[in-house]
Amino acid sequence: MRRIGRMLCLLLFMLWQGGESVAAEEEGTLEDLLRRAAATPAVDTYSAVCRFCYADGTHPAVLSAYADSLRQLGVRTRSARCFLEYYAWKSEACFQQADYQKGYALKRSAIALAERMGDRHWLAESASDMAYYFNIDAQYDSARHYLNKGLAAARGVPDLGETYRTMLTNYASSFLFEGQTDSALVYTDRARQASEAAADTAMLIENLNQLGTLYRRQRKLEECLAHFEQALRLCEAQDNYQTAAYIYGNLSTVYTEWKQPDMAVVMSRKALEYARRLGNEHVIGTCMTNLGIVLCRMPGHEQEGIQQLLQAVDLLEKINNRRRLCEAYSFLANIYVQVGEAEKAAVYLDKMEHLASEMQTDVEFYRYYRVKGVVLQSQGHYVEATACYKKLTDMLRNGYRDTQDFKLYADLSECYIALHRPADALQALQTAYALRDSMFRHENTSQLSYFSVKYDMKEKELKISRLEQARAEEHAQALERRIFFGAVISLLLIVLILLLYARQRQRTRMARLAQAVGQKEQQFLTLQKETEQRLTRRYIEGLESERTRIATELHDDVCNSLLALSMDVRSSQAATSGTFDRQLKMLEETRQRLRSISHELMPPVFQYATLHEMLDDYVHHLQLPDTLSVSYTATDGVDWSQLPQPLSFEYYRIVQEAVGNAVKYASASLIRVNLTWKEGTVTIEIADDGCGFDASRRSKGIGLRTIAQRVQAIGGHLTLDTALGAGTVIRVSARLNNTEK
Repeated sequence: MRRIGRMLCLLLFMLWQGGESVAAEEEGTLEDLLRRAAATPAVDTYSAVCRFCYADGTHPAVLSAYADSLRQLGVRTRSARCFLEYYAWKSEACFQQADYQKGYALKRSAIALAERMGDRHWLAESASDMAYYFNIDAQYDSARHYLNKGLAAARGVPDLGETYRTMLTNYASSFLFEGQTDSALVYTDRARQASEAAADTAMLIENLNQLGTLYRRQRKLEECLAHFEQALRLCEAQDNYQTAAYIYGNLSTVYTEWKQPDMAVVMSRKALEYARRLGNEHVIGTCMTNLGIVLCRMPGHEQEGIQQLLQAVDLLEKINNRRRLCEAYSFLANIYVQVGEAEKAAVYLDKMEHLASEMQTDVEFYRYYRVKGVVLQSQGHYVEATACYKKLTDMLRNGYRDTQDFKLYADLSECYIALHRPADALQALQTAYALRDSMFRHENTSQLSYFSVKYDMKEKELKISRLEQARAEEHAQALERRIFFGAVISLLLIVLILLLYARQRQRTRMARLAQAVGQKEQQFLTLQKETEQRLTRRYIEGLESERTRIATELHDDVCNSLLALSMDVRSSQAATSGTFDRQLKMLEETRQRLRSISHELMPPVFQYATLHEMLDDYVHHLQLPDTLSVSYTATDGVDWSQLPQPLSFEYYRIVQEAVGNAVKYASASLIRVNLTWKEGTVTIEIADDGCGFDASRRSKGIGLRTIAQRVQAIGGHLTLDTALGAGTVIRVSARLNNTEK
């Protein structure tokens, strides 16, 4: 779609997705656009109205009506563009009205039509919007599917750069929503690098905000604060108060973890204030939830926090923000247990169970079982509570992260004590203490860093005070001694400072030199590798060009000459009463063999056939002796059309060369060709049961050298396994990202 600025911004434990940082272009008021559309009913005027309503987000009925007008115009004019814009704008109207299923169906139609039309702009933007709503709906695999489709369409198109960076950020966000922090950190850093390279400040703010929250999850508080502060500076420079609201929410979470609830409330209220100014219901609901959570954690403010959460639930249910609803339900159930209202806690636990079963993500399942365990434990159902806690500990062992994991083991220990299992209780309690000590070490390190400047200042003030006291005590001493000792001390301090400064400067200079040397070495290695691949590619291209020329000469010259000779002999045969039948047959067989050789030499064309189809055709049309057979297998359920043409071309030539060598020299009875595609790696294996050879003593022939050069050209890996009397196996594998380069 034309609104590129849909961002996914981080609040509390994960991102909130849904702000818009770039509004539609200024095209006048809605009334002006409606008058123009009424005066001049055309695609452009209808689209202008739809674009305004889409960016404004407050007129879904008008957006839907003018999308229908585009469809009617398309029926009259038979314009594919009208139908494409109808599907796109109509789906947005459905999403604004919280009708997600109909919105998904219409958006799929828009994407399919854009693919048929070859319109990369509409394809990229529609796929980006589709993924955005799937992230809101907690369908993260589907979101990444459409993001991959959109990224492929936007890649290399200059005016889709902003869309491309938006999709990179949303791709990282989908991992964060799913609880995969490490993957989210990798893809967010890639998005940050792309934003910095394009000087895209708005997107860079979102990336820095997201990185801050990711580092907070990993308990790296120094990196967390550094990224938040950098993002806030950029927001203030651009008057981007919307993103600033998100960052204040994240800072509220950080202050909560640092046991500074008063500052956490201040940050949360400031975030909610900005959200209400913006008027975006998703942002308001998120900020209300965060404020309610912070208040619930403050002693004496539980009821105020409950009221804030209840208001947030009403709004989130209205806009169908299921992920934030699950978070609000979990805290409501927890706080109701704390205040002794178990029945209300059970109500929200049931709602949470329903949502978690629909969303099927680790974050929601972890929240659900954590709250359920607390509720069951408070009711005295220790066996059932222990079962819930065991599921959570299994998730923690499998890589899920919880900053309050020590409390889980403490609760589990209490359940074991109630069940008269002292050994298990002791083990759980020891784990809780170990985790708590680890967390405290992280917190102490961060707080020491935070207060180091204040400590240095206090220390200097104390030192000055002591010097003044000593100076007062020694005031009675002779003036000469005071001057002498003062001069000596001052001189020593100056010398020490100069020495420290010179040493630090030398260290800095050496570090810079070492870094420069490392960079130059890396640049040289990169250049050397690129040069080798470029020379190999040129050699392969020259080899293919020569094979093409020979094939053309054989087909157009020699084969035609043989055909002419055959026709001449046939005409002579008529005069000599059929005495050349055997010679004519040999001549025709020779011409057919030459045609077959010329076809094998010609480069394969992968525009209309995949590598799998070409290899299958090649194997089944080989002319083989009766004692030899060739089999071909490939991985089922794979879309072979997704393979890059350069890789398909080189694999085809490698199979030709390897099979040809086996037929000529191996004396084999069976040749197996196997093509596999697994986890981004494509492997081709050619094996025979022939005589084999001693690879350590026998010099490599032209065929093996050519295979090695082709493997190097695609950045692949070649394995040769052979021995005398044991057959030969040639295995070539390459990752797709290497071949794309």
